[in-house]
Amino acid sequence: MTGGIEERELGRTGRRVSVLGFGSGAGGGLMVRADGDDRVRAVQRAIEAGITYFDTAPGYGSGRSEENLGRALNALDAWKEVVVGTKVRLTATDYADPVVAVRRSCEASLERLGHDRVDLLQLHNPVSLTGESTSPTGDDAPLSEVLAGVAEGMEAVQRAGLVGDLGFTGLGDTQGLHQVARDGRFSAVQGYFNALNPSAGYRGAAGGGQDFEGLIDVCADAGVGVLAFRVLAAGALIGQPDRHPLAGTPDAPLDRGPTYEGNTERARSLAPIVAEFELESPLELALRFAQSKHGVSSVLIGFSDLHQLEDAVRWSARGSLPEEAVERIVALARRHDDQDNGS
Repeated sequence: MTGGIEERELGRTGRRVSVLGFGSGAGGGLMVRADGDDRVRAVQRAIEAGITYFDTAPGYGSGRSEENLGRALNALDAWKEVVVGTKVRLTATDYADPVVAVRRSCEASLERLGHDRVDLLQLHNPVSLTGESTSPTGDDAPLSEVLAGVAEGMEAVQRAGLVGDLGFTGLGDTQGLHQVARDGRFSAVQGYFNALNPSAGYRGAAGGGQDFEGLIDVCADAGVGVLAFRVLAAGALIGQPDRHPLAGTPDAPLDRGPTYEGNTERARSLAPIVAEFELESPLELALRFAQSKHGVSSVLIGFSDLHQLEDAVRWSARGSLPEEAVERIVALARRHDDQDNGS
């Protein structure tokens, strides 16, 4: 589609969301560190441009993201125009009574948002098959708990009318993520997917990181909508070390792959594709690559200012990348895997 931001089905939820999603995390920083007027202007402009999905979480800016997004939506009287997702992150002690912990977290999020209901509640913890924490965040949720008490707690707030649909974050052990996707109680996943590690969409193309073994296709088959995140690899895909003053400090790689500096170096290998297909920048390539994948409902981008928002709106409206460009990006990720493996 050209001339506007496309809308896609969010799995089996019955909701439609914009293929370009508004990320409210600390990485971009706009909804955490910018002035209040700038935040309201950005949300207003996003809605005018056709963005309908807004992502937040209690951990983004220690609650400031939820508070600031809620204030902006309330100031604009825009809740009926958008779909909003937030998250719940559990600690080890929460598993003693996850139903209570989920309810407590959900109610706190709604208070910060200044609203009585959220459209999507997602588990924010990575998923561990064994119960041991192996991810960079160190707070993996055991698969057995996710499919028992955690799911029960999330269903309870859903029945109470506090949330519409349930989802999870696609980090942790790959096979555990596939099991959660097929469970039937979760209808959305926030999936790690970018041009440096596209393995969630193209099995075996991990670019030196974790192989998510086609998680997006698994989700599509199960009717689970995919909200692609880290599509700019925390900003590394710009291919240079400079960052916006409002942008957060890059954290440990969530896919167990190269460091931010390593990803910045690898991003430079995409420059010939950017030039050949006459793209404005590696960031246009990254965004349009993510939205090219069948099964992706929305591509989440975190913004630092209005200029970045306008860039993303323009690029997204250009639609998917040519198939040849997608194939070359995936082949490049596989080549990095071969080099890392010494073959």
